[in-house]
Amino acid sequence: MDAFFRRIMVFLIGGLAYVSLEILYRGYSHWTMFFTGGFAFFCLFALFTAAFPLPFWARCIAGALIVTTIEFTVGIVVNKLLGWHVWDYSRLPCNLFGQISLLFSTIWLVLCIPIGFFARMLNQKILSNLLPSNLYFMKNKKILRRKIHQ
Repeated sequence: MDAFFRRIMVFLIGGLAYVSLEILYRGYSHWTMFFTGGFAFFCLFALFTAAFPLPFWARCIAGALIVTTIEFTVGIVVNKLLGWHVWDYSRLPCNLFGQISLLFSTIWLVLCIPIGFFARMLNQKILSNLLPSNLYFMKNKKILRRKIHQ
């Protein structure tokens, strides 16, 4: 499985999960939410599987900010510019142009906890199927990432 196929798979998982969450919460969804969710999970997957030193709680905060930014951007395009009225948070307190709200940003913060664990598990399952077991073991133990000259 090459990198392009992995990226497509992550995008599809995110799109389906996002639409499913909306259907569970509101009873319906919109086709634009599939692409919004796919892109959001693609970004969260990269955030939670990246090898930079950032604590998990900070990644969750960053993840909530990422999803909120994506929702705001998509909301401005589909709701304000195109006039499709996919959602409207203007009745909620602490909203910005009716596109995002503090309540849903907080919900995304909480959802980033299981999303982060899921992204890491998904990444390990993908990598374990891609790499021979010994090479995968060495990569996880940072043997392959060590500097040669210290």
